[in-house]
Amino acid sequence: MKNIVLCTNPRRDADFFYTRSVGKLMEGMGIKLKNALLFCDNGNALPDDIKFVPLEEALRGAELLICLGGDGTILHASKAAAENDVPILGINVGRMGFLADLEASEYRKVIDAINGRCFLDQRMMLRAEVERGGKTIFSDFALNDAVVAKGNVGRIIDLAVYCEDKQISVFSGDGLILATPTGSTAYSMSAGGPIVEPSAENLILTPICAHDLKAKSFVLSSGSEVTIKIWPLHGKTAFLSLDGTESIKLSGGDSIKITKSDHKTKLVRVLNRSFYEIVNQKLGGDQI
Repeated sequence: MKNIVLCTNPRRDADFFYTRSVGKLMEGMGIKLKNALLFCDNGNALPDDIKFVPLEEALRGAELLICLGGDGTILHASKAAAENDVPILGINVGRMGFLADLEASEYRKVIDAINGRCFLDQRMMLRAEVERGGKTIFSDFALNDAVVAKGNVGRIIDLAVYCEDKQISVFSGDGLILATPTGSTAYSMSAGGPIVEPSAENLILTPICAHDLKAKSFVLSSGSEVTIKIWPLHGKTAFLSLDGTESIKLSGGDSIKITKSDHKTKLVRVLNRSFYEIVNQKLGGDQI
């Protein structure tokens, strides 16, 4: 491997200690890094000794993307990485770090990945399209989830959910989460949804604070086409958010179609930790 991109979240690696450490490690192996930056609020605060380029530009022709940050860093980078078919090795400099394979103290193990002592963990992604008045006004894809949520505190919205044109549920509540197995341990789990092995390819449908005893979580096959219809909002607001990033404001009568994406996120695994070990470690399970 000679073409490696290092993507840093300066909100996590505030003094760029790990960015510089990984950079020196790569230089010692004769590898010249390209540096990309996420979540940069103040370009004037960047150090003079590190040159940063836009992530999309840096990933062209890259063989590996090393992400320094938390889960949000990997989620934000996953779309560009999937579009360029570049695998991601995550180093957790954040809090949870569920998607990262290495903790900050283990950063030297990137050498194993570069030397091929690793494997790829391919993760399903989903695609979301918003239709309004018979036209598609928005289309994008995500690794974790697509969330339809209310925008007004203390108000609820009305939703109808269909799979292959067959009604699953109609309810009032705070919204709805459509998650991948990767996203099943995130917002979906907090809302009462099931934990699903990442290797499974499913769509997990989880209502958010539904005001309906019959509104339950569903696990659907990856070939399913889910449609969420927004009922008249009557002055309320609703939004669609993908992986917790930018949102699109919805209108009454909009339809959101969720399907499995053609893209996949490739996560590099150096450590041979099982999914259950990670769940217990990161989510507070006790070891016997």
